Amino acid sequence: MLNKLKYYYCHNYLYATVFVLLGYMAFQYHCQHQNLTNSIKTYDESLKLYQNKLDEVIEHHNEIFNVCDSLIHIMDSLPLGSPLDTLVISSNFGSRKNKLTQKWEYHPGTDFIADWRDTVYATGHGIIEVSHYNSGYGRTIVIGHGSGYKSRYAHLTRYFVKKGDAVKRGDPIGIAGNTGNSRGYHLHYEVMRTNQGFNRITDPKNYIIL
Repeated sequence: MLNKLKYYYCHNYLYATVFVLLGYMAFQYHCQHQNLTNSIKTYDESLKLYQNKLDEVIEHHNEIFNVCDSLIHIMDSLPLGSPLDTLVISSNFGSRKNKLTQKWEYHPGTDFIADWRDTVYATGHGIIEVSHYNSGYGRTIVIGHGSGYKSRYAHLTRYFVKKGDAVKRGDPIGIAGNTGNSRGYHLHYEVMRTNQGFNRITDPKNYIIL
């Protein structure tokens, strides 16, 4: 009888131990599975957050690139270049004394020394608005630039462009000359800006960047 009890209790104890171990293992598996699930969820959330941040950075970068590209385009359109290979001023912008009449007069541009061999260049991107003979200016070219700016090149000998042509900064547009109301070979150069329908002429030296 005693042996039967020992056998019964030993087997029950063994089963209980196995059951407890299996339960502990199942609990450990559940915990590990839960931890792994949480880790994957956290990873997914972190990855999504990272992707969103990366998208924001890319979008911000594209916006900056577009702004820079627009600024470069605006800068290229402004008359900031040199109209000649070499700039030597013979007459400044503003008031000057007429050598013939000895009277003071307003000079709306800057005169640069040049001869019939000197090429004249566009000082900025734009569209040719004028390319014809213009009374005292002689053979004249006017380029319309961005932001309402215009540049005028006068007393030319030859034209290389016609009205409606698109030009870029540095493109040859003509040859310096002595046409119109001129007392010698030179280039008369003006910079204007349209403001409220009026052309306001300014000193070209303030715009030329060599």
